[in-house]
Amino acid sequence: MVCISGSKVRSLREEQNLTQLYLATAVGVTTETISRWERQEAPTVKKENGLKLADALSVSLEEIIAPFEQVAEEDETVASEGSWKKNSWIGLVMLGGVLLFFLFGRQDTGLVHLSAKRSMPAHSVSDHPFPVVINVDFVSERNSSFLLNEQLPAGCRVLRTVPGTTAAGEGFLKWVDKNGSGKRSFSYLATCKADSDKGKEVSFSFNGFLLARESSKHEIPVNGRSRLQVSTFHWADSNRSMSIDDEELLAVYDDFGRVDGLEVDVEEVEAIWMGSGYRWDAEQSLFEIIP
Repeated sequence: MVCISGSKVRSLREEQNLTQLYLATAVGVTTETISRWERQEAPTVKKENGLKLADALSVSLEEIIAPFEQVAEEDETVASEGSWKKNSWIGLVMLGGVLLFFLFGRQDTGLVHLSAKRSMPAHSVSDHPFPVVINVDFVSERNSSFLLNEQLPAGCRVLRTVPGTTAAGEGFLKWVDKNGSGKRSFSYLATCKADSDKGKEVSFSFNGFLLARESSKHEIPVNGRSRLQVSTFHWADSNRSMSIDDEELLAVYDDFGRVDGLEVDVEEVEAIWMGSGYRWDAEQSLFEIIP
């Protein structure tokens, strides 16, 4: 068991514009449970739930652990609303949870932090290549390994991956990283093909998860963008203005252009940027640049 700070959890959730439903889904509990955690009505939680909650908030578990002073202050607030005996007992349990975590918790698993964020365009033309980058942050006290699994929707196919996948099949990619703690990136170039129903925009949903030995076999979801819409806009044209401005060009360089071996068509993006606009020629399957 670990003791979390309800006010810290709520503050982080609101700063990132996350809903209680999102946290509940990520942790595998109900929204009422999340609400009770934030109100400090159930301050001690299972360590595995604490880890999943921290990952959903993109922080380490230590950052949402309640300090002793905060535990005492929150106990006083709760005590003014109910029985002082009940809240005194809660305070003792909370303090015990904190002590148990720091004395034994981290030694049991060795896992400090494990998270991943997917960066990908919001849209792309049907059957036109677009890049996906997944940045993983893994901190462990042991020389451990982790598995990254990426699930692609039907109608999408992978052209290349960087680094090469450990395993790949119809609709999935798997990387096994044996290098222990650190930050690393996994990328792939893909296409998604819409059906023949012209004039109708189609969305594709991507899903992924991380798994480490220390995470007690609980899958940690990949955060970030997960949906791509097939349309007539170039994937680098993030604001759908039918042109690529300076900021969008720089975003391509920073987010996707530095991945060696991915072969993102940066020249096409630069050509559109240098013109006054573009249009998609469906018959020739290419972008026509407007001078």
